[in-house]
Amino acid sequence: MDDDVFDLSGLITAIVVTILVGLGLVLLPSGVAVPVLTALAFTFGRFAGRDAGLGSVSTGALMFGYAITEPDFVWEIDSDRDVVLLIVLFVASLVASEIGARLRHRSRAHQHQR
Repeated sequence: MDDDVFDLSGLITAIVVTILVGLGLVLLPSGVAVPVLTALAFTFGRFAGRDAGLGSVSTGALMFGYAITEPDFVWEIDSDRDVVLLIVLFVASLVASEIGARLRHRSRAHQHQR
């Protein structure tokens, strides 16, 4: 079983779900979005693979910067705190996605050995 094969279906699903979750997070404080989007990136990395995890990371960061921070739906961030949160979100979700993808790979390798 080759986990390095590109999975377009998982990638598209991750992007669409992350956009929808991001839109739902617009109503909440921006600090809530960081752990939610990080967990989402981990989940996609773990269950759909590296492609989906990275799709969720990039889409989550775009949604955070564009829709979740003040002002909403503008390519500008008013708060320095939100700029820091955007960087934290990107790094944390990238790491979480990679951890999820490695756990997926390890789990599949374990199943393949049996």
